Amino acid sequence: MTQASKPAWTWPRGQAAVSLTYDDGNEDNLDLVIPDLEAVGLRATFYLNTGNPTIHRRAADWRAAHQRGHEIGNHSIHHPCSAKAYTNAGREVPAWMKHTVESHTPATIEAEVGGAADWLDANIGPDPDRTYAYPCGAMAIGDPPDEKPYDAAVLKRCFAARGLGGAVNDPRTTRLLRVSSFHGGGGDGHRLIDLCAKAITVGGWTVLYFHRVGPPGTETTQAAHKILIDHLRAGPYWVAPFKTVARHIQKHQQA
Repeated sequence: MTQASKPAWTWPRGQAAVSLTYDDGNEDNLDLVIPDLEAVGLRATFYLNTGNPTIHRRAADWRAAHQRGHEIGNHSIHHPCSAKAYTNAGREVPAWMKHTVESHTPATIEAEVGGAADWLDANIGPDPDRTYAYPCGAMAIGDPPDEKPYDAAVLKRCFAARGLGGAVNDPRTTRLLRVSSFHGGGGDGHRLIDLCAKAITVGGWTVLYFHRVGPPGTETTQAAHKILIDHLRAGPYWVAPFKTVARHIQKHQQA
């Protein structure tokens, strides 16, 4: 069946789906992002790397956000990224990157993902629909890189995972361990609106990922973020946490 002859996909609401995701458990996500989202009736996904002491200190706030309908997802314990991705690009490995995917074995990556899942279950609350976000988009361990052990570790505790990729997801063919996303940093809110509008043209799913949100000079300004969410509230979108959209897709793909 060609792309043109595929049957139309139906979302619960709207012409396309959008999920807003936020990585690393930065405090501005609690203090600025969540209040702004809730002011317009939206819920989002927040991926926590549970080795971060700040996340421990504010565990009660994250738990409360989960209870109000936000997804609190797994982002590993120590945030392992790929050192080779930096050195192959001619850059030095950042000082903060003390854990790399190249150094992991099947056993240690299972402990990395599983340990974060255990902390989330104990401190945020069990969630049978919990999902994962690959730190830095690195989806393979060891050298040479091997995706299979990482996939196996994720699937033991999560049913879907967000990568990078920069593409709108076709719900008919999306692999739920390889969901693509766009970076929400830089520019103004209108660039972010354009990324969401891409999904309307194909009836697809746009996933945006953010880190810090705040005043001018921050990776994503709060002003740009507000422009985006005001548009989403009024636009022809089904805006839902990552896990909610992924479960909807899984149900229909299996059927």
